[in-house]
Amino acid sequence: VFLTSLGGVGDHGYNDLILTGFEREYAKLPNNVIMMLYTPKDMSQVEETVRTFCNYGAEIAEKTIIVLAGSDYRDFLIQFISNEGCIDPSVEFLLFESPQLSELSDDIKAYSFTIDMYKSCYEAGVFAAQSGFQSPLVWLANPSDNVLIRAGLGFSDGYFSVSGQYPDKEYLSSDMSGYSMSAQAYEKMSGFDDKYDFIFPVMGGSSMGIFRYLREHPEGPAVVGMDVDQSIYSTNVVGNILKSIDRIVEIYIDRWINGYKLDKFMEYGAESGFIEWSVTDTCQSGNSLLL
Repeated sequence: VFLTSLGGVGDHGYNDLILTGFEREYAKLPNNVIMMLYTPKDMSQVEETVRTFCNYGAEIAEKTIIVLAGSDYRDFLIQFISNEGCIDPSVEFLLFESPQLSELSDDIKAYSFTIDMYKSCYEAGVFAAQSGFQSPLVWLANPSDNVLIRAGLGFSDGYFSVSGQYPDKEYLSSDMSGYSMSAQAYEKMSGFDDKYDFIFPVMGGSSMGIFRYLREHPEGPAVVGMDVDQSIYSTNVVGNILKSIDRIVEIYIDRWINGYKLDKFMEYGAESGFIEWSVTDTCQSGNSLLL
């Protein structure tokens, strides 16, 4: 049972890549496995769906895993399990981009993983400094998501290691809505255009507002794409932080279906091969005017 993050589908990045992994896995399912995909509009729909499968999972299947594909579900899951008390032992949980669920009893079959962005983002910061960008901005969706904070810290430390200066930092929102505020990102770009020559955005689908602005103002700042190669959206994209979250989806589902015990927590860093910093082809060939 797969629940996408709230408002995440259609972000042209992380969440759409999750769907790619889901679709590939769905296409090779054995006959005795059913996969269901939900795209909840709000937390009440999340709770309703999770409660349904927790209460009736044993009637539907021999075993069920509920996949919560977003870091914003951590507090919900902990609170839900704590309030519900007894959870059917045939029901398991997998939470994306979250530290270990140490608050939960060992009797609860709940697993989590995170992709550590620090090293790859550090390399992006080094690239920005070595390329001569003098006024970079780290632009995050919100100040509460540890995944974003870690990414911003990596870029800032990398830039500082070469230039001796730290980039400015801004937040698009005070909460998780910062992942789906492309219109607001577009509006704010007019104020950032003259102030910054390089933008490092970690804000999910809101980045589409940045790319829209840069298509209309190609003389604007250089920018980094997130999760997938986003250079198709703007010629100002000089590099991408690439995540293979689709492969992780397939690995977890394959292991679970085949009866392997899942790790309570896994952290995937740069050495895992699931995340990397990649300079765009134009920059590698030395043809980019931005350089």
